[in-house]
Amino acid sequence: MDTQALDRWAHAELEKARSDSRRERLKRLITDMHKHPHSNALPVGSTQRAIAERNERKVMQQAMGMGYVPPEKEIQEMGLHLGLELGLGL
Repeated sequence: MDTQALDRWAHAELEKARSDSRRERLKRLITDMHKHPHSNALPVGSTQRAIAERNERKVMQQAMGMGYVPPEKEIQEMGLHLGLELGLGL
Protein backbone atom coordinates (compact mmCIF):
# COMPACT_ATOMS: atom_id res chain seq x y z
CA MET A 1 0.00 0.00 0.00
CA ASP A 2 1.34 3.41 -0.96
CA THR A 3 0.85 5.27 2.32
CA GLN A 4 2.66 8.38 1.06
CA ALA A 5 0.20 8.86 -1.81
CA LEU A 6 -2.73 8.26 0.53
CA ASP A 7 -1.31 10.69 3.09
CA ARG A 8 -0.82 13.40 0.41
CA TRP A 9 -4.37 12.85 -0.86
CA ALA A 10 -5.86 13.02 2.64
CA HIS A 11 -4.04 16.25 3.50
CA ALA A 12 -5.01 17.83 0.16
CA GLU A 13 -8.64 16.83 0.70
CA LEU A 14 -8.50 18.18 4.25
CA GLU A 15 -7.41 21.59 2.95
CA LYS A 16 -10.27 21.84 0.48
CA ALA A 17 -12.99 20.13 2.55
CA ARG A 18 -15.92 22.42 3.22
CA SER A 19 -18.03 20.39 5.62
CA ASP A 20 -17.01 19.79 9.21
CA SER A 21 -18.04 16.15 9.04
CA ARG A 22 -15.75 15.48 6.06
CA ARG A 23 -12.90 17.27 7.81
CA GLU A 24 -13.41 15.10 10.88
CA ARG A 25 -13.49 11.90 8.81
CA LEU A 26 -10.27 12.92 7.04
CA LYS A 27 -8.55 13.74 10.33
CA ARG A 28 -9.61 10.35 11.70
CA LEU A 29 -8.31 8.68 8.54
CA ILE A 30 -4.92 10.38 8.90
CA THR A 31 -4.75 9.39 12.57
CA ASP A 32 -5.67 5.78 11.78
CA MET A 33 -3.08 5.69 9.00
CA HIS A 34 -0.29 6.53 11.46
CA LYS A 35 -1.62 4.36 14.28
CA HIS A 36 0.61 1.39 13.39
CA PRO A 37 4.02 1.14 11.73
CA HIS A 38 4.04 0.22 8.04
CA SER A 39 3.62 -3.54 7.63
CA ASN A 40 6.78 -3.84 5.49
CA ALA A 41 8.87 -2.70 8.47
CA LEU A 42 7.68 -5.62 10.61
CA PRO A 43 8.82 -9.26 10.59
CA VAL A 44 7.03 -11.53 8.12
CA GLY A 45 4.52 -13.79 9.84
CA SER A 46 4.45 -11.78 13.05
CA THR A 47 1.27 -10.82 14.86
CA GLN A 48 2.29 -7.17 14.68
CA ARG A 49 2.58 -7.36 10.90
CA ALA A 50 -0.84 -8.99 10.61
CA ILE A 51 -2.37 -6.23 12.73
CA ALA A 52 -0.63 -3.53 10.68
CA GLU A 53 -1.80 -5.11 7.40
CA ARG A 54 -5.37 -5.29 8.69
CA ASN A 55 -5.17 -1.62 9.69
CA GLU A 56 -3.81 -0.69 6.23
CA ARG A 57 -6.67 -2.51 4.50
CA LYS A 58 -9.23 -0.81 6.76
CA VAL A 59 -7.74 2.63 6.13
CA MET A 60 -7.63 1.99 2.36
CA GLN A 61 -11.29 0.94 2.33
CA GLN A 62 -12.27 4.05 4.28
CA ALA A 63 -10.26 6.28 1.93
CA MET A 64 -11.75 4.69 -1.18
CA GLY A 65 -15.19 5.24 0.32
CA MET A 66 -14.29 8.93 0.55
CA GLY A 67 -13.18 9.17 -3.09
CA TYR A 68 -9.53 8.08 -3.03
CA VAL A 69 -8.35 6.13 -6.09
CA PRO A 70 -5.09 4.25 -5.44
CA PRO A 71 -2.36 4.87 -8.05
CA GLU A 72 -2.24 1.17 -8.98
CA LYS A 73 -6.01 1.23 -9.61
CA GLU A 74 -5.60 4.24 -11.92
CA ILE A 75 -2.85 2.46 -13.86
CA GLN A 76 -4.99 -0.67 -14.12
CA GLU A 77 -7.93 1.35 -15.45
CA MET A 78 -5.69 3.18 -17.93
CA GLY A 79 -4.42 -0.17 -19.21
CA LEU A 80 -7.96 -1.47 -19.57
CA HIS A 81 -9.03 1.60 -21.54
CA LEU A 82 -5.91 1.46 -23.70
CA GLY A 83 -6.51 -2.23 -24.40
CA LEU A 84 -10.09 -1.54 -25.43
CA GLU A 85 -8.98 1.33 -27.67
CA LEU A 86 -6.47 -0.94 -29.36
CA GLY A 87 -9.15 -3.58 -29.85
CA LEU A 88 -7.60 -6.09 -27.47
CA GLY A 89 -10.07 -8.41 -25.78
CA LEU A 90 -9.86 -9.44 -22.17
